[in-house]
Amino acid sequence: MKNVNKPLGLLKSKGKKMTDILISVILVLALLIWLCSNIIYNRTNYEVEFYQVASSKLSAGIRMIFLSDLHLREYGKNNEQLISEIENLDPDIIVLGGDMVNCKKDNYDNMVSFSEKIAAIAPVYAVLGNHEDVKIFMGKDTGLVKRFSDAGVHILRNSEEKIVINDNTVRLIGIEGNSGNFEKYGAKDIMEKCEKEASNDFTVCIAHVPILFPERLADYSFDLGLAGHVHGGIVRLPKIGALYSSEEGFFPDYSAGEYALKNGAKLIVSRGLGDSGIAPRINNTPEISVIDLI
Repeated sequence: MKNVNKPLGLLKSKGKKMTDILISVILVLALLIWLCSNIIYNRTNYEVEFYQVASSKLSAGIRMIFLSDLHLREYGKNNEQLISEIENLDPDIIVLGGDMVNCKKDNYDNMVSFSEKIAAIAPVYAVLGNHEDVKIFMGKDTGLVKRFSDAGVHILRNSEEKIVINDNTVRLIGIEGNSGNFEKYGAKDIMEKCEKEASNDFTVCIAHVPILFPERLADYSFDLGLAGHVHGGIVRLPKIGALYSSEEGFFPDYSAGEYALKNGAKLIVSRGLGDSGIAPRINNTPEISVIDLI
């Protein structure tokens, strides 16, 4: 008597394998479609992230908008969408965290024009990022700082400035460079100087590179730190966070959002608004940071 079960078992086995293969192909295609759509979305969209910082040093509220790492990016023609968003958010002050330009591209007229337009909305203060530093010190772009200054941007290069906003005196300290050259170009000098000057003013310390804060800046007194640079880690993994930063390597501790520093200050790290290289943002939407000081 012939065994009819064996061929039937083989058919069932082959059918299961084909089903498994088909499911795998569908899952891979779905993942690829999601990746492509996510990358495209992150090149043309941003989120508005709201933060609050409370301080007894303030007698009235202040709204600060923090923008970092535009890298020549435009949202709408001539950045009309971004400018309109900033205007609607009604800031008292705008802070730029560096890397408006891309060091590999000569033309940054659009960023100068953008700066001029937002300076008509609120006072604009800024620090330089590593891309500006490369253009200035290696590319010999001697006109960069003047062009942005002429557009209405107050650039803080290892310097401080006090401004009055809504009857509050706010002290802004702008730091340039990274942890490796903290002592070399004046960052330590300005922090030491500010530390010796007793002040009850609300103090904001701005530096492009976030790791500067836990490694160097948190040894000094200020109320709020602002940084960018790492673009949110480029790729953000669910429940884990940032994948990589050039200073900290894989799974960096300082990539996006709020952090508490040992000096009692809050550090806010922006995911930034643009990209400087070929690596695409994945699960990592650019951001405008809105910081309400209350």
